[in-house]
This record gives sequence, C-alpha cells and structure tokens, in this order.
Amino acid sequence: MGIEVAIARRKERVGNIKAAWLESFGQDAPSSFDLEIGCGKGHFLSAYAAAFPLRTCVGIDLISERIRDSERRARMRSAANAHFFKAEASEFFEAVPGALLDRVFILFPDPWPKKKHHRRRLMQKDFLDMLRAHCKSGSLMYFRTDHGEYFEWARALVEENPAWKIGEATDLPVDEVSQFQRILPKFSTLVAEAI
Repeated sequence: MGIEVAIARRKERVGNIKAAWLESFGQDAPSSFDLEIGCGKGHFLSAYAAAFPLRTCVGIDLISERIRDSERRARMRSAANAHFFKAEASEFFEAVPGALLDRVFILFPDPWPKKKHHRRRLMQKDFLDMLRAHCKSGSLMYFRTDHGEYFEWARALVEENPAWKIGEATDLPVDEVSQFQRILPKFSTLVAEAI
C-alpha cells in the first residue's frame, strides 16, 4: 500500500468520525467530556455514565462490534449520556480538534508483552503529550492493567512527563467489573492529574 493510499484512508476514517460526532451531537457538541479510550463492550463507561448522568461520556474503540455492544449496554442502563465511536485515539482527536477532556479512562489496554512489540503500546511519551493537549489543568487520567511490567512502564512514562503528576488515589469513580476484570482479578491502577 502506497503512502497516498494510506493518507486517503486515514482522511476517510477521520471524516467518518466527524460525521458520526455531528450526527450524535449536532451543533451542540459538549465543550468538555469524559473519554474512555479502548472502551471494549462498554461495561465500564455505561456504568459510569449511569452513575454520572449530568456528564457527557464518550467511548472509542477500533472494533465496530464492540461499539454496537457498548451502545446496547448503555441503552440497557438508560445511560443516554454515553456516546460511542469507532475510532483510533489520534484520529479521534484529529476529527474533534476542540475536544477538551475532564477525565480519561484507559482500562486494560493491550500490554504488547514482547519487547519487540513495546512500540505498539498505547502508553507512550507522544501519546501522553497528545492527551495532555486535550486536557485542562486538573483533568484526571485513570490507567489500569493486569500486566505488572506494563504498569511499571506506564508509571515511569507518566513520572517522566512534566505535564502529568501521579496522585495517591488508585480508585476509579465507579468500579464496574469489566470483561477483563472477571478473567484477570489482579490489576494495578494509577491516577494522574494534568498539570
């Protein structure tokens, strides 16, 4: 695949996200919202949205079936404030350039355990910088994983980044047992604040 084709496909995906965003919110897009990156089947975000009905909650994932499952789960919980989009994080931010985040949830991302695959991990310096560009001071990022080495990797990246500060808290605002938590009951959580 040539670079021109890759650029055209990315442009199309970004356009699809913009269209879905406008369809969901119209001209009344929220000025700020809470975002779950890699929302899976929507277990957490649906419970969170139901618990905080005045907050706008957005979930993104790469797999269409997961988005459909998330939307169904939100309807079952009467969480009309939960919105789901098929999107990769950088493409989402390109499609919604004014996105301003209050809270960000990254729960059980793929740890890519082999060293040669570490570059594929979501938690990277560039990712944290991109995320911070869409957070206001005091915004919170919640990261949870069952993979000990990935947790230490993420902790080190956040500690080295001057735009983030790790807090003492390790609890989520709502602790909904996700599909991964059911399978993997041991996990670690860090909460970082945008400086």
